[in-house]
Amino acid sequence: MDDFSTTKTLGEQSDHPILHNRSSRLLLCTVLLGVLANWFFFDQLPGISIPLFVFAFYSVFLWNTRSIVTVRRDFSGFLLIPISLLSLTYLIFSNMVFYALNLMAIPILIVMQTTLAAGRSKSAWHSVKFIGDVFLGFFYRPFAFLFLPFRLIAKRLSKGLSMGKSSTLTRVLLGVLIAIPLVVIVVTLLASADEVFSYFLGAIPELLEAINFDEFVPRFIFATVIALCSFSYIWSLITKRRPLTTFREPEDYVNLANSIDHVVAATILSIINAIYVFFTLIQFSYLFGGFSLDLPQQFTYAEYARRGFFELILVTLINFSILLALIYWTKKVGKVMDRTIQVLESLLVGCTLIMLGSAFIRMYLYEQMYGFTYLRVLTHAFMILLFVLFIFTLCRIWNVRIELFKYYLLTAITAFVLVNYFNSDVLITKWNMARYEQTGKIDVGYLSSLSDGAIPQLTGLLQAEDEAVRAKTENYLFERKKELNDERSWQSFNLSRLHAKKVLANFELRHNKAYDYHTPDLPND
Repeated sequence: MDDFSTTKTLGEQSDHPILHNRSSRLLLCTVLLGVLANWFFFDQLPGISIPLFVFAFYSVFLWNTRSIVTVRRDFSGFLLIPISLLSLTYLIFSNMVFYALNLMAIPILIVMQTTLAAGRSKSAWHSVKFIGDVFLGFFYRPFAFLFLPFRLIAKRLSKGLSMGKSSTLTRVLLGVLIAIPLVVIVVTLLASADEVFSYFLGAIPELLEAINFDEFVPRFIFATVIALCSFSYIWSLITKRRPLTTFREPEDYVNLANSIDHVVAATILSIINAIYVFFTLIQFSYLFGGFSLDLPQQFTYAEYARRGFFELILVTLINFSILLALIYWTKKVGKVMDRTIQVLESLLVGCTLIMLGSAFIRMYLYEQMYGFTYLRVLTHAFMILLFVLFIFTLCRIWNVRIELFKYYLLTAITAFVLVNYFNSDVLITKWNMARYEQTGKIDVGYLSSLSDGAIPQLTGLLQAEDEAVRAKTENYLFERKKELNDERSWQSFNLSRLHAKKVLANFELRHNKAYDYHTPDLPND
């Protein structure tokens, strides 16, 4: 663990001018950052404020760490791309699902990037141990120096008073203390001498009453927390850097490498693969059309798809864990046995890929029956991600030099950014409308729960032949048009909402009480 002793920092180094200059400059910057956060986010919808705040944070970070941090053409520099792209989604899109996901993803990426850029990671970024550095950045660094600003201020004040030669701040405070009783006496006399002065003096309490303390207090707390946590986090990256070579494993560290016997591994793989090969034949019979077998009479394809999808995903994740454990922990004994285990592991990967294909088709059949939702579309994306990760795993089985965690991490970050820019709201609306043309079934209530990005496509339902569909769509668009016409603060500016507002401005919409749009009733699984 890094040396974050605040006692040592203050007790032994507080007289050093560099400490005061750096800490004072950083404290001022983070106070401004807290004020910006309060202005941008408190009681505001997310919008352009998110990328602006990320830019402000990095301005503070880079300026205060300029002696140790440079933007390099390595992984830390690469991370600036997804951070920028994800923060811009709050300006470009209005999808609340991804708003929530990105609210977790962006801080994680920022912690990763700043830790690597400042050289404070104890492990390489492509090592599993780097996860520990990320946890440290989240749960320790923002709180390690929370009280340092108060101690520095107290140190300076006490130093100024004890030196006899007071600083400017000390003399100002002394002057204020002396002036307070004089002000009370003078103001009382003047108020008695002049009624107009007394009137304006009496208006001061009314001005204070105009201040909304119910709002001021939480705003002040919010800004203070942001300022202090930002100060603590950045200061922890500035102070006393240690090289990576100083990291040592704890004495009780258990090395799991070569801990699985090769015979045990081969036995496990043989039994599991036998079951999976039989299961694969069933999948080819019913789903892939490889054989002429039909589904049992009590099943429809939609029911068959729904009953086994999540079980297949769970089995896939179990297989993923088994493969990683065997790849890294199986004892190497000889060329023949090692090659046998590699073949069995490859067979497990092949069977798992077929399971993923089966799950993909099951979900497709289910969507054809019940429609498209966020969860179903994101599940497709997750299965594609798993497919890519299993391909990397297969390559690692035959090439031990491949660093899996590196490829997993890069693939996951890239996939997450791509899904954000996939504009799922538009696709879900288009696919459900295409399904409506084929089946005559559509849930306007669910489509009305999508983001404003779907509104341009939803206007197509205003020409639907079904009166109920047409009226429910018009009711929703009528209400949404009124909401979009309401004035919003500039902090919440969003291109998706602006585009929807312009589209709806071209329509004369009316509300039909007989067809109030209902809550979503599409199955959520």
